[in-house]
Amino acid sequence: MKRWASGRAGLLWLVPGILAVPLLAGEADEKTKSALRYRTPRGVEFVVTDAGLSSIRVGERELVKGGWSAWNAEPWFKGAGSGKVKTKTILEKSIEVLGAERARVRHVKEDVTCVFEYSFAGEDVTISARIENNHATEAMAVTGFSGLQFAFDRPPTGLMQCQHISYFQAHGVGLCHPGHWSKFGGSYATDGTIGVGTSPSKTGWTRTLTLWDYADWNPDKREKLPKRNLLYFVVSAIPPRGAQTLDLKLRVSPERDWKHLLQPYREHFQETFGAVRYKADNRWIATDYLNHSQQAISPQNPYGFHGGHRRIDTADGAKLFCDTLIAPLKDANGQGVIVWGQGGDDPRGGMYRPDFDVMPPEVEANWAALQQRFKDAGQRLGVCTRPRHMAVRDNWKSDAIIDINPDDPGHREMLWKRFKTMMDKGCTLFYLDSFGSSFEDVKLMRYLREKMGPDVLTFCEHQCDAIIPFSGGYSETTLDAEGDPKNAHYGLWSGMENWEIYRWLVPGAQMASRLYQVKGKPPEGFESPERFFYRGHVTPLVPTSDSRRMAPLKAVQPEYVDEKGQWKAE
Repeated sequence: MKRWASGRAGLLWLVPGILAVPLLAGEADEKTKSALRYRTPRGVEFVVTDAGLSSIRVGERELVKGGWSAWNAEPWFKGAGSGKVKTKTILEKSIEVLGAERARVRHVKEDVTCVFEYSFAGEDVTISARIENNHATEAMAVTGFSGLQFAFDRPPTGLMQCQHISYFQAHGVGLCHPGHWSKFGGSYATDGTIGVGTSPSKTGWTRTLTLWDYADWNPDKREKLPKRNLLYFVVSAIPPRGAQTLDLKLRVSPERDWKHLLQPYREHFQETFGAVRYKADNRWIATDYLNHSQQAISPQNPYGFHGGHRRIDTADGAKLFCDTLIAPLKDANGQGVIVWGQGGDDPRGGMYRPDFDVMPPEVEANWAALQQRFKDAGQRLGVCTRPRHMAVRDNWKSDAIIDINPDDPGHREMLWKRFKTMMDKGCTLFYLDSFGSSFEDVKLMRYLREKMGPDVLTFCEHQCDAIIPFSGGYSETTLDAEGDPKNAHYGLWSGMENWEIYRWLVPGAQMASRLYQVKGKPPEGFESPERFFYRGHVTPLVPTSDSRRMAPLKAVQPEYVDEKGQWKAE
């Protein structure tokens, strides 16, 4: 399975490759004083010298050479720190072999002492780096590791993040995992014969970043060269005269299946972020967009709603809303509806408002009847929210939207009050607008999930892997049928490959999507969107205006989902 890839040239301390002669367990001779040689059960050979991990061989081929070292990576990231902790030169280095599967390497630099413990088990090596910051007054906010160059037998493929240093210098540590750019904390790379997997280890709720840097950044060579440089970053401040231990796990295996290579990351992920905290219901969900625009505001339509059943600011409109939605939901075993713009179109702006629990008095007056109708029908009711933001006055007529601070108890309580208000109004489905792909969002969602419990379902517009244990994802899908009919295909905007990894990391996770766009005319007999969604374990979101899809939903859903919304065994 192919995955996306790119890179950036890093700081390397390379040493000549060393022939790795494996020793039997327990064997000792004079060579073990200067190097540890370890062979995995599948014949991959590692060598650790006083330069650190120095060589990895697969048969007669040297896959890796170099040396592993730590340094102050603050200059890599915008606003990360002063850069005053000096780590440019290794002044002293030594190795102590502690046994057939362990070695300790010590590097002394200007302001930092790094003690690395290499522990081998099966196909894995865990590198535990104790970083001592000896600077008297300055912390070191970001620690970087580098020095290993991988020589694959062809340009590698896999889950391999890569980007030029200037990108990080422009945008900062928010690009690290978990985040919108680094959606996964682990990585893997494969060529024709070998696979490599990396994983943070024991880092807790800390930003990390793994890069597979191009060996040459010239445009005509980047992806074409088989060599890559491994870089690893941990964003965790080490105070002056303080120390931290930062771990990384590396797996090298002739078994190149991505699940095998990412298994150490899966173990780390589940230990760190845990199992799914909500009870997914994969029956289809209706969607409706109630607010129209500022231009629609008039004395007859003071809140800018669409007309007909979307005029929930009138008693007749609210009744028509229930009459329009409940019957098709029940007939095709849907679970409920999520509405956008339940407060109409606010003249102060903000589109989908952060103060999503504040609705016009007329809507408030009709909501109780609407809530009761859905409750009596056994259908869920849901609304659009915007959890990461708050509205503040920008001028007399309009608001500005700013971020809330997930570490501020007052901000968290304010946000929870809004959700609690809507839950008290019968809402158990929430769309989370502009939310889900930052570390701050993950922290907020953990808090919200603890308060909500498992029976309330949420769907975040953006995703990284760390948000998925706490919230389902929302996506949109394009059917591209332009050009050659043989190339017609669906595209999940969140990425079907990403979703495959998410649900492997988090069994029981949920993704919901609507068919946003159809380009061209699909060929006769082409797969229906319902079957595409269910086959990919994606919950369909269906606009109330798209009545054509009700019959296919009713026919296809029972093949994949039981009456309670759980996936049937495949």
